[in-house]
Amino acid sequence: MLRARMPSPRRVGRYHLLDRIAFGGMAEIYRGFTLGPDGHRYEVAVKKLLPRYAEDQSFVTMLADEYRLVRRLAHANVARVYELVEVEGAVLIAMEYVDGKDLRSTVEKARAKGRQPALVHAVYAIARALDGLHHAHQARDARGASLGVVHRDFSPSNILLGYDGAVKVIDFGIAKASHNRVETKTGVIKGKVRYMSPEQAFGHALDRRSDVFSAGSVLYELCTGEVPFAARNEVDLIFKVREARPVPVRKRSPSVPRELAAIIERAMARSRAARFQSALAFRDALVAFLRSHAASYRRNKLARYMKQLWADEIEADLRLLEDRALELDPGSGEVGRDLLGDEADEALFAPWATRPTRHGFDTPTGITPPGRRDPQEPED
Repeated sequence: MLRARMPSPRRVGRYHLLDRIAFGGMAEIYRGFTLGPDGHRYEVAVKKLLPRYAEDQSFVTMLADEYRLVRRLAHANVARVYELVEVEGAVLIAMEYVDGKDLRSTVEKARAKGRQPALVHAVYAIARALDGLHHAHQARDARGASLGVVHRDFSPSNILLGYDGAVKVIDFGIAKASHNRVETKTGVIKGKVRYMSPEQAFGHALDRRSDVFSAGSVLYELCTGEVPFAARNEVDLIFKVREARPVPVRKRSPSVPRELAAIIERAMARSRAARFQSALAFRDALVAFLRSHAASYRRNKLARYMKQLWADEIEADLRLLEDRALELDPGSGEVGRDLLGDEADEALFAPWATRPTRHGFDTPTGITPPGRRDPQEPED
């Protein structure tokens, strides 16, 4: 992952790209903005597919299917997807911009400063991420049929922590959904191996309990400082994950409370039947733990931690935005071809679209409008 300052803002389609905030996997990721019909500025994260993916039509078709479903998700703990568009020879995914850092970077930053993230921050972040996962698992189409979404790549790099304490799950782009036109073949493994469930490492059909296992693996690492499975190469690692016999939590880290260790180990049970049967059940167990061990914990404590840890970067970002406030590239004026199809009745939020949808922030979608308190969050 690499952050790079662009020489000046560049416009691609309807998006003004300010700087590249990450590079890796299948895309470059930029911070940018677009302007609504009323001139209002909307901050966005824009993923630009790397050429080898953008040129693979079957991959783009699969991505369109999956993001068409993800765009239906409306939850405070899932980053919204606005648009998948082909423009100026590129394929762009426009998403909600979260002003913060991913969990992986945050842990690495803390360790570089000689600080292990507090256990309560880890538990709170995973509990909120599980809220988002449960919403995705329960999602249904307009006819009430389950969408069958499984994230398949729940990992620290796909959990964003906002400087305001928000927690968002991202990158359902390789999610397994039952409505795909391009089916994922049984036996094909997708996702980051070290956080996979045993059944995923075997290439078996997956259900929501696979994400429960992955979330348990992430929390295991956060609480012990060690990944649950390690090996010299990826092939050996796959066999380790299939066995699903991690060192017990408290053997790795005796300071972890017994109740929390038991929760993590249940989430990571090799047998699906022995795990929490839903992300919600796992989340409820973590919330009960927080209430008994850190009853006063609130989102503002995570926000304070993030602002202190990333203070230098926050200041640098503010200077960058000030420097570029008046530098706008008019671009070609082309907005591109919407790859998610004309689904105006179903799109959750697209105020800058060529055909504005009938839906906005104030419809009963469950989305919290910008600047309003998350209804799930207790008052401080």
